[in-house]
Amino acid sequence: SPALQPQSVFVASEHIKQVTFGTGSTVGVPRQVGTNYGLFWTWKQTLGDDDATGGGVMMTGNLLVAAYLDPQDALYFKEPSEPVVVYAHQLTAQKMVVA
Repeated sequence: SPALQPQSVFVASEHIKQVTFGTGSTVGVPRQVGTNYGLFWTWKQTLGDDDATGGGVMMTGNLLVAAYLDPQDALYFKEPSEPVVVYAHQLTAQKMVVA
């Protein structure tokens, strides 16, 4: 049995400000909602089913999405630095070789 190689981990993050416009309660005045997001990714290579024969590479990953209040939100000053919601996702990817 071949010795296991050390696992490589890839980490990335990005911050996004999303502004959504919609119809407001006053005619002709659009409603604007701003939300700030932090996305935090980790990917790690794992042994796939075809590794013994030199086939595909498997990757497993995690994505955490944290949503923060906008300074214009009335509740912003109660929690200016903590996320108000966190979503967690587990991901799996495999390299496919197409002939």
